Amino acid sequence: MGIAVTPNGAAAYIADSGGDTVTVVNTATDAVASTITVGSGPWEVAISPDGAHVYVSRPAAGAVMVITTATNAVTATISGFTGPRGLAVRPDGSRLYVANSGGNTVAVVDTATNTVTGTVAVGNTPDTVVSRPDGAVMYVSNIGSGTVSVINTTGNAVTATISGFTSPRGLAVSPDGSRLYVANSGGNTVGVANTATNTVTGTIRLAAGPAYLAMSPDGTLLYAVTPGRGSLTVINPATSTVTATLVGFGSPQRITTSPDGLRLYTTDSGANTVKVMRRPASITPNQGSRGGGSLVTITGEGFTGTTAVYFGARRAPSFTVVDDNRLTVVTPSGTLSSVPVRVVAAGGTAVVGHYYYRRVPSIDQMSVTSGPASGGTTTTFTGHRFVGVTGVWFGKTVRVPTVLSDTQMTVVAPPSSVVGQVPVHIANPGGVSNSLPFTYIANLSISSISPVSGPAAGSRAVNINGLGLSAVTGVTFGGVSAIFKVMSDIKVQAITPAHAPGPVAVVVRTADNRTATSPVSYTYT
Repeated sequence: MGIAVTPNGAAAYIADSGGDTVTVVNTATDAVASTITVGSGPWEVAISPDGAHVYVSRPAAGAVMVITTATNAVTATISGFTGPRGLAVRPDGSRLYVANSGGNTVAVVDTATNTVTGTVAVGNTPDTVVSRPDGAVMYVSNIGSGTVSVINTTGNAVTATISGFTSPRGLAVSPDGSRLYVANSGGNTVGVANTATNTVTGTIRLAAGPAYLAMSPDGTLLYAVTPGRGSLTVINPATSTVTATLVGFGSPQRITTSPDGLRLYTTDSGANTVKVMRRPASITPNQGSRGGGSLVTITGEGFTGTTAVYFGARRAPSFTVVDDNRLTVVTPSGTLSSVPVRVVAAGGTAVVGHYYYRRVPSIDQMSVTSGPASGGTTTTFTGHRFVGVTGVWFGKTVRVPTVLSDTQMTVVAPPSSVVGQVPVHIANPGGVSNSLPFTYIANLSISSISPVSGPAAGSRAVNINGLGLSAVTGVTFGGVSAIFKVMSDIKVQAITPAHAPGPVAVVVRTADNRTATSPVSYTYT
């Protein structure tokens, strides 16, 4: 079942779930180096970040075994679990998180003392636990609930629940921590969730139900095992497309990669083997401008002696052989949307994947075209080719948008040190769009009022001086509305309403409920 590779890539530890051992494989020779007796039914495997300890769950025994890698011997048994399955070690190595599949909880283990220090209630039948790269969050798939629980590791509490899955099992997090991938084992899809908002933003359709996942260390490939088909699906997460399906498995269960990502290890319970494969060829990024000139990296094997790289019928203007497994290539221009990429090397010619030429995006309109210099204004863009847009520039400041569809997206305007009009444009792999203007209005403030006093009967003209006053839609003296006129962005003239004698606050308000109060009171006499 479970498999994990040490951080230095020297060994792989495999849980022999049908027996009572963990098998250690020397990855340099792809041979069994030793076996470690741990007790019946070992299930999942996790390794500490320093490679010093291996943790093995045993569901039927309600225990987690601790192996010290220096001696490859069991040095501790942690008990008190209920059907423990999935394991994840926090990146700093301080804690181990254990999915209690029979208790609907995740147990927290102090790795210094190998004791359970707490439990976190999650959904029904928790299965897999993975850590966000920064260790601040753990994600737990709940098979019975069709959800993923989000655990904040500072307080060890569930802070969000992501729903919309079908018997979720395997999980994988992108290296930058921005996306969570969920194997919908009850369907033929992999769900994609935004980790900032904890919402599902897309699905990747497969030919069969995926069980478990792994992400390449560079984040350019996602792997999904599909036991029902005896296959391994290779996914390009940048485009959410299947790039290859590898067959020949009996019943693949788990998959992991070497630390450099060049080798894949898949446990095949149908054949009592671990399949070792080279990383499939890939192109990163696999999309760009029709004008060409983008730098891409091709990963594969046999690149020594490369003489040419073709994108469709067009030859790349330049390339560099980094090593036998990597090429960096400058793309030629293209007119077709999708072209095969061929590498010509000493061993022959091979198609290593497809490259997608993207057209530049365009903006038709923005729902809101002005806002305060303090930022925070949300505006909706309509236009074309928004899928793939990664940034919106307000002048020289960039913000990440929420892409709703290929023709609509929203973004929150950043703060600006410039008051006035700035150009707004967007970019996707195809290039940079046209620009539309956005006007920053000075932050609302009152610097002075004149005069500062007047009769209780009111009817005195008062000049209110400040910044951002052109957006004012209301003026009050002591909470009583006044008649006013906006003279400019720096001046409003108001007529005082009647009020009881004494000092009162002078407040201006805008349509979006921003307010500013005069630094001095107005005194009714």
